[in-house]
Amino acid sequence: LKACPVKMPGFAFHDRQPRVFFRAMPFFFIFALLEVARASTGSLRGNGTSHSSRSTKTATWGGAMLDTKFVLRKRYNLSRPPSDEWDIANYTDANLTHSCANYTDDGSTVFAREGRLVLRVDDSCPNGDCLTSGRIMSKESFTYGLFTFSAKVPKCNFIWPALWLLPENKDGWGTYGRWPCSGEIDVLETVHDTPDGTFNVVSGYGTEEENDCSAASQNASTCNQCVPNYCTSTTMNWRTGVDRYFVEEVNCSASRHPSWEEHTFALSWQPGEIITYIDPEFAWDANGHLTSITPKHVDLTRTKAAPSWKAYQHDQTPEWEAVGTYMQQCFPNTSTANAPFDQGFKLVLNIAVGGYGGAPCSWGQSACSNLSSCGAAIGSEMIVSDISVWQREI
Repeated sequence: LKACPVKMPGFAFHDRQPRVFFRAMPFFFIFALLEVARASTGSLRGNGTSHSSRSTKTATWGGAMLDTKFVLRKRYNLSRPPSDEWDIANYTDANLTHSCANYTDDGSTVFAREGRLVLRVDDSCPNGDCLTSGRIMSKESFTYGLFTFSAKVPKCNFIWPALWLLPENKDGWGTYGRWPCSGEIDVLETVHDTPDGTFNVVSGYGTEEENDCSAASQNASTCNQCVPNYCTSTTMNWRTGVDRYFVEEVNCSASRHPSWEEHTFALSWQPGEIITYIDPEFAWDANGHLTSITPKHVDLTRTKAAPSWKAYQHDQTPEWEAVGTYMQQCFPNTSTANAPFDQGFKLVLNIAVGGYGGAPCSWGQSACSNLSSCGAAIGSEMIVSDISVWQREI
């Protein structure tokens, strides 16, 4: 989640072209989540004209992964001090998502409690223009696998929590350069009182000229590792909601710090295919190996057509395919057809507050600590009971 403090991005759209954004905002860097529609509940990620990912497979496939085997590779011991296996952020969101979050490593915003990992919005900054909060990144990186997160996610009070994957560090550096060239996978992002989560893949390519994201630029990628100029290609689409899945309705007046009930968010990341599920049904064999994943049934009339799972296949996702020329031209000996999602990524969890389009607060504003809006987020917690990583056996 990162956004550069520059002008609002422009857009370049062409027939059968992916959604491409000018060099203004990395989208782990979301800028406009609640921009226009659903003003009371918010509208998730993105702005500009919509070009939905086409997916022939998902039109006929029910999302189940049957007759397979996942072997447990790692289960995080969440009762131990978080710093054992996580790098705890100690920097501000001023030049990232512009949210009110001042991420701290002082034991107040990231800690273990009763065998669980807790991220907390703990307090307002002394001058009232930011809020202390928690963000962590795993020390270990992973390439492919099944990732499961069981967590109670905070809601309301203009909060913006996320579960996601990013290469190497907060700036998204990886094999193919700085963000967005090395990619980002968003398992969950949600804001304020929306009942949905969003699942996105983000990639990009270098350009010679700033704000040149034309078709010609895409086909003549600049091998600059996205420094300084780049274009971003993302499946994010708040206008159509194609990137959403249903989680749970929330009543913001029900308690001081509302949250969803505990849910399991699962990410299957395999070569050429990335899938997210909410509360799927798992089956196990006698040896404890995970043998199948079946999506949870939801009533689409009740969820406004938001499903309980979403898949992106490389050859059916133009936003992913768009970076092929850059990868082939600039990394012919190291990239595969699945780039940038063929390298190691780290797990990231964080709680931001405000900073997205339509929020009443952003970094450096006194509204961050206003108890009638964003300041009411103080005390909100993300409580994580399990994080596990599974390796698929072929």
